[in-house]
Amino acid sequence: MTLKEAYELRRKEVLSLRRENAKLKEGTYTDAEKAAHEKEIQHLKHILQRTERERDCYHRLWQEALKRDAGYSAEFRIRIEDLENEKNRLLSENTSVLNKLQEALDTIAKLKAQMNRDHENSSIPSSRKPFHKKIKNSREQTGRKPGAQKGHPGHRRPHMEPTVPVIMIEPTPEMLSDPDLYPTEEFISKQKVDIHVSVSVTEYRARIYRSRSTGNRVHAPFPDGVVNEFNYGENAKALAFLLNNYCNVSIDKTSELINGLTSGAVSLSKGLINSLPSQFSALTEKERKRIYSMLLLSPSMHADFTPGRVNGKCVQVIFCGNEDEVLYCFRKHKGHEGIQGTPVEEYQQTLIHDHDPTFYNYGGDHQECLSHILRYLQDAIENEPDLTWHRQMKDLLSSTIHEVKQDRDISAQRISQIESTYDQIVKTAQQEYLEHPPRKYFPDGYNLYKRMDHDKHYHLLFLRHPEIAYTNNLAERGLRKFKRKQKQAVTFRCNQSIEHLCDCMTVIETERLRGADIFQTALAAFSP
Repeated sequence: MTLKEAYELRRKEVLSLRRENAKLKEGTYTDAEKAAHEKEIQHLKHILQRTERERDCYHRLWQEALKRDAGYSAEFRIRIEDLENEKNRLLSENTSVLNKLQEALDTIAKLKAQMNRDHENSSIPSSRKPFHKKIKNSREQTGRKPGAQKGHPGHRRPHMEPTVPVIMIEPTPEMLSDPDLYPTEEFISKQKVDIHVSVSVTEYRARIYRSRSTGNRVHAPFPDGVVNEFNYGENAKALAFLLNNYCNVSIDKTSELINGLTSGAVSLSKGLINSLPSQFSALTEKERKRIYSMLLLSPSMHADFTPGRVNGKCVQVIFCGNEDEVLYCFRKHKGHEGIQGTPVEEYQQTLIHDHDPTFYNYGGDHQECLSHILRYLQDAIENEPDLTWHRQMKDLLSSTIHEVKQDRDISAQRISQIESTYDQIVKTAQQEYLEHPPRKYFPDGYNLYKRMDHDKHYHLLFLRHPEIAYTNNLAERGLRKFKRKQKQAVTFRCNQSIEHLCDCMTVIETERLRGADIFQTALAAFSP
């Protein structure tokens, strides 16, 4: 409907109401019309009353509903608060369980890292894990048996001068009766070398002279080394000494072996065998002083500590040495106290060691053992699989060591390139640890990164100084000899025992490095 049409409709209704209003005023309404209007009014009143009743009823229902809603709202509010509290409790428990789970996973990762550590990824010696995996060998298998091969000249031992008359082997009757065979002037000889132990007993006698005035008895002096009523010569002492202190044979077995070799003629006492290290130590003091002086003059020196046990207490043995001289020193503790009195205290050249912080206070410069660094990098590779820097660093150091083995004279340009790559890998490590922060239970990888960033000079010193070794394996091998004796002895009874052993090992190992006969060395020490 348009606005105009609506206006016309309302105008007509107004005109109709005006006419009806005029009729009411004039009194011209008929009775029928009045009755109809009253009836309509009554009907409307009934509708109004019914509507008011319904209104009151609905109002009452609405009031009751409001009351009920108010009760329900309080109940719902309490219920909602309970549910909120329950939700918060469950969230707290869930967070606690997640934290415990993460802590358990980290602990498992830590324990796995500890269980998987061996001589390839830590400083644990290979002897601690005898059933380790097979060592990789790059040689191709040929299928041939070990030993001499056909077509290769044999390495034969030269024949020795016979100590008994030569035994001629007569030809067999078949050879003599064969007319096709005739004798030649050529001979074929084969020797059998054996060892015979003989006991030599020398007895010295001196006539006793008695003083007429005092009654004292005197006699001519006996030779050096002949002090007691029964004495052993230098050969017996040297053999027993080396068996016990170089071959790590126990005192009882040393005595038993020598007794068996001499068919029961010589039975060395435990006290004698036990006293041989102290005798050797006293007789070789001058040689050890010379070794001490020579070590101070060497361009580089290896140094390392290893623990020992004396009556169940932990003590230390320090190794100082180079390719020609070695020195073992007994100390009660590590650190500065353990270095006092050793060549390290006065040394002014390059020290090679395993990142012992104490050693950095001595010497003129330092080269850290890269074998340990490579093992620590392998440990980080196994326990931080999401990172890449340690793989890159291990490849760099391994290739650099291989390159140095091939040619000790590396150009300055190549050295600068290696150092630049080293710095770039350290930056990569820094970025990776920002994205993957170190774990609480395995900070070793992060600590190694910080250490390699700080000690770059000590890791790559060997590049600019070809005479310096890049590993401390010389000290590791030297201390392993002491560990073998420690394992055989289990524990020493007193400090003097381990101190005398160190003195003996100093002389024996130095002579061995020079290619000398260690039996002749021991024989010369015990000779009068």
